[in-house]
Amino acid sequence: MGFVPGPVWAESTEKPISLDDLEDQELKADALEDLNVNPLQQRLSGKAYDDPALQTQITGYAVTSYKYNDSGVGHHDIGNEMHFGQSSAETNDFAFDVIAFGFTRRFSDWAWVNASVEVGLHNGHDGVETEVGLDQGDINLMAPIGNGLVFTLGKINSPVSFEPEDAPFLLQTTQSLAYQFASPVKMTGAMVTYPLGLNLEVRGMVFNGWQDTGDNNDGTSGLFQIGYAPYYWLNTKWSYLWGPETSGNDHDARQVLDFVATITPFKDWLIGMELAYGWDNNLSTVNPGQDAKWWAGQATVHHDFTRWFATTVRYSFFDDRGGRPDLHDSQKRTMQEITFAPIFHLSPDFMGYMGMGMIPQSQHLVSAIDLRFEYRRDWVDEEGPGSFFEDEKGNPTDFRNAFFVELVARF
Repeated sequence: MGFVPGPVWAESTEKPISLDDLEDQELKADALEDLNVNPLQQRLSGKAYDDPALQTQITGYAVTSYKYNDSGVGHHDIGNEMHFGQSSAETNDFAFDVIAFGFTRRFSDWAWVNASVEVGLHNGHDGVETEVGLDQGDINLMAPIGNGLVFTLGKINSPVSFEPEDAPFLLQTTQSLAYQFASPVKMTGAMVTYPLGLNLEVRGMVFNGWQDTGDNNDGTSGLFQIGYAPYYWLNTKWSYLWGPETSGNDHDARQVLDFVATITPFKDWLIGMELAYGWDNNLSTVNPGQDAKWWAGQATVHHDFTRWFATTVRYSFFDDRGGRPDLHDSQKRTMQEITFAPIFHLSPDFMGYMGMGMIPQSQHLVSAIDLRFEYRRDWVDEEGPGSFFEDEKGNPTDFRNAFFVELVARF
């Protein structure tokens, strides 16, 4: 995980804005648009970065946790696995998971740079490992063409999935199966974004692949995306990805169609949906010579009962119909999970908002400190000799129960 304040903005104010301060959805949308400090929005509203306090922003977050699970994952580097996904069976421990520092330096309305450094713990081949590195870094330039043509070069968080990578902006502790398998987490390359209006934008990018273990990062992958918010309560993203993702094979590409909808139908409610269809050309391990086809999706419902307490319920799935080549014991399998997560906002003052690109609608307010509890059940239906989960004795099993307590502080 990593953090850069680029995707999430909060302008300095004399008085913090709480969740209760924004009672009406339309007023919330207007307020969020006013608080957006994206240079395009500022230019359109006649604002500029003359105030030195706005020229450099330093932010970050820290995560501590307790986790328990009855069954484990007997392999590593599968999809976009985070620290929670690769634990061995009967895990029962406390951890300091990650601390991340990010900064944005704005040279003008037309040029800015983002970077983040992360210190994190994760399960590797040799057990728990500490990793320190540059998690994200990009240089952004805006050409004064039309509404502003933005060029981004470097390593960025993927704009595809409904779920963000960084813990403060998640609606629960763990990520979905759609996040894990349907899109990359990081993308290193060159991206161009153009807003056709305040509720419509297009984006294109060439990048070095999904950067998973065994991935083909010598071949170039591509992304085309349309972001459209037809109403203040509805955000949508339509993405198409393509490129070779199998090591040593530059000819057979993976292609993915991904649709995301973020809906805020009523006050304090947020619904997120994602559906992805993908195929790896000629790379099926079940039917050699045919395409490896797969589906992934998720549905999330989040409700803030008060400014202090919220609950998230999520269901997600990954349906591998053709034996995708980059998965452990590639075979036909369907994975599903359901998650229930009560969340206590220990410091619920306004600290930014979650959303996509330059479109200010359909955002969710983010508190500074969250205490999250989560129960998650995964189960899998497989056709083949292997098994995705293992019990403490190494025996294959079709399910996993996990319980998490997580404390997230954003600064």
